[in-house]
Amino acid sequence: MHRLVFTLALWSATLAPSGAGPPAGRVHIEERVLLGGVPQFIVIRGEDRRNPLLLFLHGGPGISERPFAGANAELERDFVIVQWDQRGSGKSYSADIAPASLRVSQFVSDAEELTRFLLAKFGQRKIYLVGHSWGSMVGLLAAARAPELYHAYVGISQVIDVPRSETALHILGERRARAAGDTRRLRELQTIGPPPYRTTEDERRVNKITRELRPPLPHGMNNWRWLGLALTAPDFSVSEIFQLKRGIRFTGENLRRELFATDLAGRVSTIRVPAYFLTGRYDTVISSEPLLHWFPGLRAAAGKHIVWFENSDHWPHLEEPAKYARVLRDIKACSGDRTRRRNWPAPPPQA
Repeated sequence: MHRLVFTLALWSATLAPSGAGPPAGRVHIEERVLLGGVPQFIVIRGEDRRNPLLLFLHGGPGISERPFAGANAELERDFVIVQWDQRGSGKSYSADIAPASLRVSQFVSDAEELTRFLLAKFGQRKIYLVGHSWGSMVGLLAAARAPELYHAYVGISQVIDVPRSETALHILGERRARAAGDTRRLRELQTIGPPPYRTTEDERRVNKITRELRPPLPHGMNNWRWLGLALTAPDFSVSEIFQLKRGIRFTGENLRRELFATDLAGRVSTIRVPAYFLTGRYDTVISSEPLLHWFPGLRAAAGKHIVWFENSDHWPHLEEPAKYARVLRDIKACSGDRTRRRNWPAPPPQA
């Protein structure tokens, strides 16, 4: 089948004269791109189309993060940012998608295909790859498989081993309940029992209890913050909510078994691009324990770093957006400078 690109919006700047480099100018594109035979929706935004590309891989699986992208809009001054609704998610949801195509390997192939499409479209050689939660599983595998395509890989709330993470969170919840003398929550955790959980509701309840028992965070995510971000998002309409929910259910049901059977510690032992892992100190969805166990043995000649977000749970880029922006700008500044990257992170600016 020949490749199709369904363009929904035009470039916001005029085309460059023949022989000239790409002109300056804001980019705002919404389009569908055929990836692995399935039309998938992307939004591309940036203040200057000559800036380096940054591809953001959302979490879930199935949770499009376009509704929350406005929280990190200031980075559009430094990057051309691509928000991608992965197959079966958000505006990429379709009842025609074969459930059998929802496999980790297919998402990795889609990510690589989209990367090559973006590089050709913008005339660039490499891209920054950022993955959050489920997206960090796809991102790490993509960066390990095709390092020549990426300036750097950034994993937010990095997934390594889901079963080990679930076990660590259950233990953490019991420890916090005992420390707080909260016999009701402790009894509930013991009634649910350790993973593997019988239902997704049990899993969510354990996460909720663990979250309720952690210290309060100044900008922790809650229903009001989610709603506020969604209502002010530049590329999201509340009319999409029903489609978002269908995509979350569809992808979650079809990926859950493989997700719980995939241990990246056994699959990724070497990465050939600079790798940065942004981790919330109080993550109650993905425990940092598997990351900390795997990280020392990761071979990364180009450099590897863990960055702690001390006031974050599972969403450091939304809970501490100013720090997230500083970290991404610093990663960009280190590109191509091995000495600077080796001494990363840079000292904070003087007040």
